[in-house]
Amino acid sequence: MWNVEIDKAVQNKIKKIPEPEKGRIKQAIIKLRDMPELLDIKKLVGRSGYRLRVGKWRLIIDIYEEKKLISVRSLDSRGQAYKD
Repeated sequence: MWNVEIDKAVQNKIKKIPEPEKGRIKQAIIKLRDMPELLDIKKLVGRSGYRLRVGKWRLIIDIYEEKKLISVRSLDSRGQAYKD
């Protein structure tokens, strides 16, 4: 089992997302804790981190295998998630 840390800004954004998308995002975060290998996680190209795809939403995460920690650092729609 992994520890999952969720940034405060991500928590606030999740609260504003309408159902059923909010439920899918919450389920994906639960699966991150229990079975991350079963999710659609890919390494980002050109910058650090990974992305988790949940429908039209993208969670940008950092994975620290030595600590068994996954840090959710941002949540945005597909078109906005990769802009810096």
